Amino acid sequence: MTRKETEIMADHKANDTTNPTTNSMSIKEKGLAFIRKKDQKAKAGSMWVYFLIGAVLGAIFFVCIYGFGVLDVTNEDWLLTGKDLQQHYVGWKSFRQGAWKFPIGLHNGLTYPYDISVLFTDSIPLFAVIFKLLSPLLPKTFQYFGLFGLTCFILNGGFGALLVAKINKSKLFVAAGSVFFILSTPVLQRLYGLLTENSRHTSLAAHFLILAALLIWVYHENVGSMWKGALYYGILAFLCVWIQMYLIFIVGGLMCGYLLYHVMAHKDWKRVFVTFGSFGGFTVLAMWLIGGFTSVLDQSATGFGRYSANLNTLWNPYNYSSFFDPIPWGTDQYEGFAYLGLGMLFLYALLGGILLFTYIRCRNKKALRFRLKRAWRRNKEKYVPVLVVSIVFFLLAISSTVVLNGKIIAIFIPPDWCMYFLNIVRSSGRFMWVILYLAIFVGLFLLCRIIPNRFLQKCVVIFCVGLQLMDLAKPIYHISKQYVLDPPPEDEQYAQDDFWKTTLGNYKNLVYYPLGSGGVYPMLQIGTKANDLGLKMNYFYLSRFFEEKYVKKVNKENKNLFETGNLDKDTIYIIDYRTAHKYRDRCYQYCYDQRIIATKDPIPGGRVYNDVYISKENPNICLKFSYNALGTEFEHRGFNETRYGEDGTWTNGDGVFRFYSGGAKKVRITIDYKSDPKRAKKGTTIFRVGNTNKAIVDNSSSGTVEFDASVKETISEKEAIGINWLFISTKKPFHYHKNTLDENRGIYIRSITIQYLE
Repeated sequence: MTRKETEIMADHKANDTTNPTTNSMSIKEKGLAFIRKKDQKAKAGSMWVYFLIGAVLGAIFFVCIYGFGVLDVTNEDWLLTGKDLQQHYVGWKSFRQGAWKFPIGLHNGLTYPYDISVLFTDSIPLFAVIFKLLSPLLPKTFQYFGLFGLTCFILNGGFGALLVAKINKSKLFVAAGSVFFILSTPVLQRLYGLLTENSRHTSLAAHFLILAALLIWVYHENVGSMWKGALYYGILAFLCVWIQMYLIFIVGGLMCGYLLYHVMAHKDWKRVFVTFGSFGGFTVLAMWLIGGFTSVLDQSATGFGRYSANLNTLWNPYNYSSFFDPIPWGTDQYEGFAYLGLGMLFLYALLGGILLFTYIRCRNKKALRFRLKRAWRRNKEKYVPVLVVSIVFFLLAISSTVVLNGKIIAIFIPPDWCMYFLNIVRSSGRFMWVILYLAIFVGLFLLCRIIPNRFLQKCVVIFCVGLQLMDLAKPIYHISKQYVLDPPPEDEQYAQDDFWKTTLGNYKNLVYYPLGSGGVYPMLQIGTKANDLGLKMNYFYLSRFFEEKYVKKVNKENKNLFETGNLDKDTIYIIDYRTAHKYRDRCYQYCYDQRIIATKDPIPGGRVYNDVYISKENPNICLKFSYNALGTEFEHRGFNETRYGEDGTWTNGDGVFRFYSGGAKKVRITIDYKSDPKRAKKGTTIFRVGNTNKAIVDNSSSGTVEFDASVKETISEKEAIGINWLFISTKKPFHYHKNTLDENRGIYIRSITIQYLE
């Protein structure tokens, strides 16, 4: 018994008026209980202090990086800058506009008449439901994505500080250590990110869920009963579903590490079954309430092995370093981005140097190895679960295609049954986030074990944080610039015409036929305009596509409408060029921003669409080549794979494009192209129609090339009878390599115009 406990028990005895012989045990128990209760209160109080330190720092860093503009709930401009962030916002708006249904996450404004869950636009269902409940009190324009970002930074900081407090109780050390968790590079990448990156998936920045799962494991002795632990992980499962479903696999993996510890240390198998039951039960409950089981969308996925982590990911800065250039990695490996930062890398180098120096200077290496083995035996129930979780997550992250820098060094082909389950977590590079946070935690842990002097510990961690801040200063500036200093305008490159803002409002519905034929980003931007005008849509850019049976059903219904000419007068139909050609005499057709629309009644002053079959009636065709322009549909798959940019595509050797004749025998072809003056080397590009060379250009030049060609009438596009081929052969293309792009480039083709001659 400690001196403190003896003194407290003496006070209890002095104040006790009952028989001391009959109540001696109760006095002792009361005294010890009083001590424990007092210690628990003190510990809980200090835990809150540590949490607040990290939380306040998180809030400060958030405001410094993103400013107050994103926290203005009526400011939506920064959310309309394209891709995923815009999808999340429009998903929330549609959910808010829809009537309440059960399950509560369902709405049909984007997939009319079928209901989908707000889960499938990644609109952070937890916030969506809360603010829809408050909707009558909110302004007409309301966004919560800034508040969500602030929440992420606050909780990431708070939970990170609690993890550091497990290692070192110094408030200064905790404050400094929490910065590594607050400025986690994957969070900077995912939350709002850079417009130049294809990774702005906001809900994936909720790394506080990962840190919370780690906290339960690290503070397992404070969790207490298995019922509390099971409840905590169950709540985390619920939050994962209602914030970002993918994180449930990461949290579940960390839960397995926590349970493995209890099995190894205490043979507590009952805890395993109870915790798994709670985790699974809360997951099912959350999915049911939000409508995850009520969906017309295909839940299957493919791509495991593509969206992986590179072996260099922990030291590959990508675009997130002030000092280092990106190291090459494979296509789409941005999913596994997990850069530690210069500060943390320096810490590991320093500690590694100290350990190596100590080992070299050690005179009795055998005794040192013995002490290390003894420490391992005494603590293996703590270390083994960490190693198991790290190895499993690392193997999942690098996936079946192992890539180092830009080279594939190994490929494994799992069995089909195994691949089915692996495709569920196809973006497996994200599992590297756990390795990142474990590396930060272990680095700080080793610092406090290898350097015993507390003053030196603080000096080292502060110095490392300084390096980390300097390393991240440049990318943070670029992020801050686009949200604070120079906010970008709404991305409307695929919906620039005033038609989408004005005339579209005269209709009630927007229908794609065939389903999903509008192109991803045009669909996103046009859908944004349609949502603002209150139109119902039959499809939108979602995280999953319709199930095949629903695709067939919807297309069949719309096909019947076009066959009979019985289109709805209140509906705008967005169609592909095949549908336009087939039904050109049964509807009115117009073209805006390379999108073909059909209506039952004429649009006064509308921009009439010319059929892609060149003829006397349709004397001019202009095929623009950009990511979602009409021209991309005329690339002949199999000959080449082109890389489409904002307004064109690069030639990369031998390419071929097709075009059709609706009666024309001779045409004039004009090709608008440009070179890359900084990179272009000597080389030429030859154009030919069929077997006849028509023109040759220097790859270092820019401009237009024009030539006449005889063509044959297209009898059957489906059977390839009468299709005309335009071959583009680039000699000596230059090699271009940057991050995920690795290709040969010749000239950059913007458009191909075909003019009827006879």
